[in-house]
Amino acid sequence: MTTSSARSARPRRTKAIVLGSVALAFTVALTTAAGFWWQEHNRPSQASKADCALAQRIVDDAQRLPGDKAAVDKWEQDTMRMRRAQMKDGYLGYNVAQYEEWATDKAKGDGTPPSDKEVLRLSDKANEHCADAKVAITFPPLAS
Repeated sequence: MTTSSARSARPRRTKAIVLGSVALAFTVALTTAAGFWWQEHNRPSQASKADCALAQRIVDDAQRLPGDKAAVDKWEQDTMRMRRAQMKDGYLGYNVAQYEEWATDKAKGDGTPPSDKEVLRLSDKANEHCADAKVAITFPPLAS
C-alpha cells in the first residue's frame, strides 16, 4: 500500500508544481504588462517636431514684443490663433500659452512677472512633450 500511495502522490506533486509555475509566469507577465501600460498611460503626450519648433518660435517672438499695448494685444491674438490652428499637441500649446500670457503681461506692465524658477518649471513641463522629437525649447526668464 505504501508503494502505490507514494506513486500516486508524486504525479499530484508534479502537477501542482507545473500549475504553480504556470500561474507564477502568468502573474509575472500580467504585472509586467500592467506596469508598461501604467507608464505609457501617465507619460506626457509627445508633440511633433513641427509643434516643438512652433513653440520655440512663439517663445522667441515673445522676447521682442513692442512697448505699445495695442500692438501687444494684436500679437497676443494673432499668436493665439496661429497656435490653435497649427499646433496639434494641446498640452504643449497650453504650456506655451502660459508663457505667452506672462510675456504679454510683462510687456504691458501688468502684474508681477513669474520667478525664474516658475519659468524653469514651465520649460521642463513643455520639454517633456518634445522628448521624442528630440527638440529642446528654451524659455528665457521674464523676471528681469
